[in-house]
Amino acid sequence: MANNSIITNSGKKIILNRSYKATPDYTVPSKFKVGISNGTPSVADTDLDVAIPIEDGTVNDDGSNTLTGSSGADNSTNNTTTYKQGAGQSDVTAQNLLADGTGTNVLKIWTISNLASAGTNITGANPFGLWLYIKDATELAKLKSSGTAVEIKLGSDSSNYYSKTWTQANLAAGWNWLTSGTTATNALTETGTVSGDIDTFIIEVTTNNAGDEFAAGELIYDLLRQWVVADLSKVYVSGYPTLDETNFEVETRGLLTSVQANGFDINGFGVINTDGTVLLHSEDTFTAESNSSTDQFTFIVVDRLI
Repeated sequence: MANNSIITNSGKKIILNRSYKATPDYTVPSKFKVGISNGTPSVADTDLDVAIPIEDGTVNDDGSNTLTGSSGADNSTNNTTTYKQGAGQSDVTAQNLLADGTGTNVLKIWTISNLASAGTNITGANPFGLWLYIKDATELAKLKSSGTAVEIKLGSDSSNYYSKTWTQANLAAGWNWLTSGTTATNALTETGTVSGDIDTFIIEVTTNNAGDEFAAGELIYDLLRQWVVADLSKVYVSGYPTLDETNFEVETRGLLTSVQANGFDINGFGVINTDGTVLLHSEDTFTAESNSSTDQFTFIVVDRLI
């Protein structure tokens, strides 16, 4: 049950345009997208707050490969208890990001220097996402309290990379979805000149103290992936929308199968059209539901003219 449901200003423009123009400029809404951490819908919204990939996309590292520790970090180890489902993967393995506290640097670095040997190289034009698990408030408090606490680097080597940063305030205990966003270059910073294969993957965590430790199960990484824009949306269930001209209602249905958008706590749903610049017709926010590989979600949206 949605807590907040609206037709956006873009949606109202579509309705007016297709009702009153002999040759409409906009396509009809025919697809949907879903998201996490979606706030209260606003008529001014043009997208969900954090749209997520419905389809698998490309897995660059499935979380079963060891990351080499340096600076204040140690090599990662397998965690087969706490891991993330998603992207069609069945490895049931994540990586404990370890730091034994004997280092002399607040900066902890974990690296895969050849993604091609672990999975698939990064495609620079596509957005990325990965999961970072922080066990509890105690472990969260170890992260640098001001400035950059976590930085993800994707590059041709350790000196030439694209990156994005997060502060401690951007993170929470539990699983954190760290993503560049939903378009090719948003929120990414290039350092140096990235050319050739983008095969270097680095996680950097800055703690408050050089001696801050992370034992197994306290800081965990899993599932580096990329996707294209088409992976963010899906067409309606066949036969929808349906129109009830007596009660002035239209019903739309969207279906997520058991292999789509796995691993996310979904709380946002958006109806979109297929224009070159996609328009968000309507938006719903609801109580978050965890979408595992045993779940299937059906979204039913009814719009009524009164």
